[in-house]
Amino acid sequence: MRSVTRARRFAFTLIEVLVVIGIIVILIGIILPSIGSIRSTARAAESQSNMKQWGTGTVAYTSLNKDRLPWEGLPDTDQFAINLQAKQFWANAVPPLVAGPSYREVVNAANTNQTGVPTLENSIFVDPAATPQEGAPWAFPDPTAPNGGQYSAFYFNYVPNSQLNNTFISRDFNGIEYEQNTDPVQIGNELAQKCIRLSQIKDSSRTILMVEMRANEAELPTADPYYGLDLARHRCDWQRLAARHFQGGHLLFADGHVGLVENAKATTNAQDSRDPNTPGGDWNTADLIWDPMGPARNE
Repeated sequence: MRSVTRARRFAFTLIEVLVVIGIIVILIGIILPSIGSIRSTARAAESQSNMKQWGTGTVAYTSLNKDRLPWEGLPDTDQFAINLQAKQFWANAVPPLVAGPSYREVVNAANTNQTGVPTLENSIFVDPAATPQEGAPWAFPDPTAPNGGQYSAFYFNYVPNSQLNNTFISRDFNGIEYEQNTDPVQIGNELAQKCIRLSQIKDSSRTILMVEMRANEAELPTADPYYGLDLARHRCDWQRLAARHFQGGHLLFADGHVGLVENAKATTNAQDSRDPNTPGGDWNTADLIWDPMGPARNE
């Protein structure tokens, strides 16, 4: 009788087991979101670090080039080969100043080794947290490519603010249609001399130099007014800002600091609307300046 009583005294009841299991489930429910948040914070910090490198390199470039910012390149994807041959093109000019390869070197290495340009690898051009859109990297006609000069490809997660020179450089000049056989050195020299100087930006703490771009349309809900835009770009504005880091993306400002800005905030104009077709809409706001010389239009 004594042994039986002792055995019963040290056994767990069904209710006690269920209580322990319930506590474990609750703890797991508390811990897992915390782990996910820590990972998200770490990914955002890595992206921010990449953008800070771009800031360091851009400032170094201006100090060597009479305070002018690097050239953002011709806008058409089919003209990317022209951009790539110009040393003043931002993706060629800035990385060597932070111990990185120019993008021309990246493309040449990809063509030579037949490996493809980086889309997921550790690179100053790529955010490791990004999920590339189907079809990336983006092909462009490249007469300088090996084996007869057919196509090469490019892919960026960090790009210049395409509105920065909209007023400073006339739209007609910046939109000239150059042929693929046009001398890229001449183009680079001409347009680089027209780029805005850092000292001409009066409100440097609010003026945006570079944008962390969306890598996948799924970063936004399908009902978002900016969902579905073409992401095969090497420059952009608020319309293609990332939303993968806490529903936002990083912006590099002219004073050198990097900020994480919610996509919804960046895409809300001075008229307090997110409608891309707002009549007279100006996306320069109290916190963000896209065009330092005039209104930022959705054009």
